Amino acid sequence: MRLVGPGFIVVHIVALHAAALWFRHAGDGAPLSADVEEVAPATPASGEPATGASDADEAPRPQLPTVPALRPGPLELDRVREEGEKLVADLGNGWTAELTTDTKLQRAAERVLKQGRVPLGAVVVVDVKSGDVLAMAERFDRDHEAVPPMDPAGPAHLALRAVAPAASVFKIVTAAALLDAGVAPDASFCFKESPHRISAADLEGEGTRCSTIGDGLAHSTNGLFARLASEKLDRARLDQVARRFGFNQVVPFAVLNEASRAQLPRDDLEYARAAAGFWHTWLTPLHGALIAAAVAGDGQMPSPQFVARLRSPTGDVLEAPRQGPFTTAMTPEIAAHLRKMMRETVEDGTARRAFAKAGDALEGLAVGGKTGSLTANKPVTAWTWFVGFAPAEDPQIAFAVMVGNGPLWWMRATDVARDVLAAWNKQRRAVEAPAVAHR
Repeated sequence: MRLVGPGFIVVHIVALHAAALWFRHAGDGAPLSADVEEVAPATPASGEPATGASDADEAPRPQLPTVPALRPGPLELDRVREEGEKLVADLGNGWTAELTTDTKLQRAAERVLKQGRVPLGAVVVVDVKSGDVLAMAERFDRDHEAVPPMDPAGPAHLALRAVAPAASVFKIVTAAALLDAGVAPDASFCFKESPHRISAADLEGEGTRCSTIGDGLAHSTNGLFARLASEKLDRARLDQVARRFGFNQVVPFAVLNEASRAQLPRDDLEYARAAAGFWHTWLTPLHGALIAAAVAGDGQMPSPQFVARLRSPTGDVLEAPRQGPFTTAMTPEIAAHLRKMMRETVEDGTARRAFAKAGDALEGLAVGGKTGSLTANKPVTAWTWFVGFAPAEDPQIAFAVMVGNGPLWWMRATDVARDVLAAWNKQRRAVEAPAVAHR
């Protein structure tokens, strides 16, 4: 039987300690250095004999060589590779990280973005309960006329950048704030129709169209949200709720990412416009998926988990610690109201047309979601969003799709989301079919 030497024990302990520190600091913007430190193994205290030695021994005790404490470096997305059915990141110094990614879903998301020929776009899918990132795909044509300037020092993945306006996705936050302020979900309010812009006149006098918050969210009714925010939400309350939803905070993540931003103006008209989704807010696709996960998960926004486990240079495996919620965005009651409203978006609202084209691909899968769209000039970029969850009655996944098109386009965010969900539904049905047959 071979005994384990003291040198191996020291390396083992140091390695696991380094891994634990890596999990604590991997996403805080100051990753542990990958430099090598020389650490000498512990020796007996002065005056004490070494184990197995006698007081009469006068020969100098042989010194064990120092051993390297090889610390894992930061997780860099350009060092990720497929290893069987897993995605693995090389952290340097013999360390690797196994990611939470579902490789089949990841490939499907990449394929849909490519087939859609989008100049820039990102897809993020997360597990509602665990926060595991199941897919994080991007497509980015740097030379396309619709692509705005990108900070070269920013995050390495489009899903982690707040380059796109949140647009009407921000109506989820406004709706939650209105419900939190005591506005009844089934109360009807009259307003002036403002499909493309909000003017000062839209906030004055009675309108000819009336709607509930739920119907307004499903159909992304700008006039309703602008008017309700102007009359029933002060800036401080909406700002507070936006922060509860994770805006103006960096999401804890294993890779550098930007904070989504909500800069609510003090000017009354611009404030109403912002509440309805007209500029002043920017969103990362990762955060968009977490907002949908909070609605799906009774108000708790999970901390996204990207690393499943670490493997040390000696082959030891350290399971990733599970993190608690990133934030509590809303009460379970408000989340339940929003789930119902967002399901209506797909069944009879702004996403109905795109999802009607799914055919049998989404058979048995009800979806809830929220669309968003805004067009920027210089360059002309038609931004579209779709964030949501599925299955609607018992959500397992939440997702966000962001697409930036030029004047000509093939797929919007709703189309991309529909096809990614079709791929996920196919996987789900393949897994469930043998179980049903077995019963």
